[in-house]
Amino acid sequence: MHRMFRGAARLAAVAGLAVSGGALVAVPPAIADIGFDTGLVCSGKSGTHDVALRIETTVPSAGAVGQPVQLGTIKIDVGLPPELVKEVSAASPAWASTPPATSASPSSTPSPALGGVAEIQVALHGPGGDRRAGWPAFALAATPSRGEGAVHLTGSGVAPPVVPEAPGELSWSAGAVDLSLVPGDAATGKEAPELALHCAAEKAPVLGSLRVRRANELVIPGASSAAPRQPTAFPEGLCKLIPARGQDPRYAISDDPELAKIFESPINPDGLNADTGDGLMYCVKATGFFNIKKVGNAAPVAFENNVRALTESYMGNIFFGPNWTDFRGYFINRTYPTPATMLGFGFMPTRAVAEAVQVGSPRGGGTGPITGNMRILQQLSTELDISGPTVDRQQLKASAYVRIKAGKAEVNGVPLDLGTKCMTSPTSLSATGFMGTLRTGTTQYESGQPLIAQNVTIPSFSGCGVTEDLSPILTASVSGAGNYANLESGLWCEVTTGNRCVDGAGAFPQTFTVAPGGVVTAVAKPFTLGYAGDNAEFRCESATMRLDLERGRWQSRFRLGKGDMSLHGCEVEASDGTVHPVRGEVTQDGSLWLNMTIDAATGRPAMRINGVVLDATVDVGGGGRCTLRISHNLGGIFLPGQREVPGLLEGSYDNGTFSMNSHTLKPSGKSTCEIPGFTDFLSVFNSYKGDFVFHPTQRITSP
Repeated sequence: MHRMFRGAARLAAVAGLAVSGGALVAVPPAIADIGFDTGLVCSGKSGTHDVALRIETTVPSAGAVGQPVQLGTIKIDVGLPPELVKEVSAASPAWASTPPATSASPSSTPSPALGGVAEIQVALHGPGGDRRAGWPAFALAATPSRGEGAVHLTGSGVAPPVVPEAPGELSWSAGAVDLSLVPGDAATGKEAPELALHCAAEKAPVLGSLRVRRANELVIPGASSAAPRQPTAFPEGLCKLIPARGQDPRYAISDDPELAKIFESPINPDGLNADTGDGLMYCVKATGFFNIKKVGNAAPVAFENNVRALTESYMGNIFFGPNWTDFRGYFINRTYPTPATMLGFGFMPTRAVAEAVQVGSPRGGGTGPITGNMRILQQLSTELDISGPTVDRQQLKASAYVRIKAGKAEVNGVPLDLGTKCMTSPTSLSATGFMGTLRTGTTQYESGQPLIAQNVTIPSFSGCGVTEDLSPILTASVSGAGNYANLESGLWCEVTTGNRCVDGAGAFPQTFTVAPGGVVTAVAKPFTLGYAGDNAEFRCESATMRLDLERGRWQSRFRLGKGDMSLHGCEVEASDGTVHPVRGEVTQDGSLWLNMTIDAATGRPAMRINGVVLDATVDVGGGGRCTLRISHNLGGIFLPGQREVPGLLEGSYDNGTFSMNSHTLKPSGKSTCEIPGFTDFLSVFNSYKGDFVFHPTQRITSP
C-alpha cells in the first residue's frame, strides 16, 4: 500500500471543478441501482475466515459509444465475524499507510475500534474485450453494532468513468478482494499495525450491466451519460415577487450595451404600438445540462427565475399589421448549488460544487439594475392573415451578468478548502429559447421552451484557497470560452393569480423519453377527411408517415421527430355523390414535425404532427386533371382563407398508436380543383378518421 500525494489530489480536485450553474435540481433520473451481496473466504496469518461483502452503486440505463459512462458513488459494507475482529490486535508488523482518498463515514455513535482499507478487483466486460475497471481502494470505518454478532465496516468512493468503444453490452464483475484491517479508525490516517487478508468468492459476482448504443442514438449534445439523482423538491422560498416597473431602480431593463444586444436583432418594424406597465409576475423553473469544455463533460443545472414580463410591449395592429409582438421585461435568477462528479486531469474522479450568482452590470458602478434583460418575440396571431412583416421564428431571449462561485470540492473523498470567496469576475450569459414556426408548430411563452446558451465564457478565478492561492490553478483548469448550456423550462407560474402554478411555484419542465427511436413508420388504415352531412369526403386506403425519432431522455417536446407522409388508394367523393379517383400517391409538401405535450385533463402524453400539406392529383373526367391541396388557411380580414399555412394533426398516443382526435386541415386556396364540397377554404373538415400504428412501437413517456 502507498501514500497518496495530497498535493496531487488537491490539484485534481481543482482541475475537475464542475461549474454546475447553480443547480436547483438535477435532471430527472435515468439510472438503475446495481450491486450484490456475496460471501468471501478470506485468508491471512490468522487463518481463514468467512466475510460478507455488499456493494451498492448506480449505473446509467444506457450509454453511447465515445461518451463516458460514470457509475454513481460506490458504497461498500464489509461484515466481519467476531473472531476475526479479535485477531486484528495480533496483526503483522507491517504499517498501514494513510488511507487512499475514498470517503469513510464513521458514525457519531459509539462504534467498534476498528478500521481499514478494502481493494476490490473489478473487471469490465464489453464488446472490445475484458479489462480492469480501475476501482480505487476504499477507506473503511466501523458502524454501530447491529445486534447480529458481526462487525460492519463501511466506505464509499468514486470510480473513473468508462468510455465504450463499440456498441453492445457493458458489464462489471467483482473478483479478488484484499482487506487491510487496523485497530482504531482508519479514516483518521493514523499509522497502526494491520492485518492483511486476501479474499475470494466462489465465482465472480456480476454487479450490473447497461446497453451501449451508437453515439448518434443519444440526443443531449455533449451531455454526460451518467445521470444524477433528482432531489425531491426545490428549496422553499425561491419564488418571490420582485418590484414592478418604476418602483425600484435596481429592478428594471438594463441599458448595459452587452445586455441590450438582445433588443438589436431582429429590429422591430415600423407601425408597432408601444406600451408600458407594471408587468406580469412569473416564476419559472428550468433544468438541463451545462457542458464544460476544458473538463470535457457536462454537469446538471437547474434554476428558478423570478420574472417581470411585459413591462414594455410593442404590438402590431390586428387589422393593418404588422403581425408582430415584442414583449420585454427583467428577471432575477435564484439558484441552489448541487455537486457534480468530473475527472480532474482527465483521470482522477472529483466531486465539486459551484453556483452562478447573478450580479448587476460591471459598468453600473453598483448603482444600476441588478436584473437581467428579457425579450419575447411572437406573432400577434397565428390564425389571422395579418398584413405586413411577421415574426417567422417565435423566440425568447435573456441576458444577465453572473459570477461563478466555487464551493466545496473533494477528490476521492479528500476535501479541498477553497474558502468562501472563490469566484470569477462578472461574465455575460445569454440564452435563446425556441418557440416554433408555422411549419414546426408554435407555442406561447407561458408554456415553456427549450433554452440554449452558446459559447459561454468562464472568466478567471480569484480569492480561492485558505492557506495558499489556488486561483491560478482553477483558472487554468476551468476558465475559458466555448462552454454550452442546454435547458428546458416549465410552465410559467403567474404568481398573483396562481395560474399554471404548482404549490405556489413554477412547474417542472415537461420533457420526454423516446425509445427505441430511429426510423419508424406510422400507418393508418383507412384515412379519411370530409364534411358530415353533405357527403364530401377525401378517403384513402392508407396513410403512411415515415419519421426519424431521436432516442434519448429529457428531450424537448418540440421537434422530437422529423419526416414525411404519403397516402395510397385515394379517391375524392364530391358533395353531389360523384367519385373522382386520385392518380398515383398523395404526397406531403415539406417536412412533418412530431411534437408532444401533456394533456392537462388526463396527465397523459398527447401527440401533435405539424407541417401537414398534402397534394393529390385528381381525375375529374374527360381526361381532365386538377390538384387538390389540403393544408390550413389563415382567416384574413379582407380576403378570408387565401393564405395557406401548414396544418396539424392532434391526438393521443397509447400502446404504439396515435389516434387522431382533432386537426386543422381544410381544402387549400392553392387548389386548382373545383369539386363540389371542396371549395370552402374556411371550414375545417368536420369528419375524419386516422389511427396511426407505429412500427416499431415507440415508448414515449414523460419524463
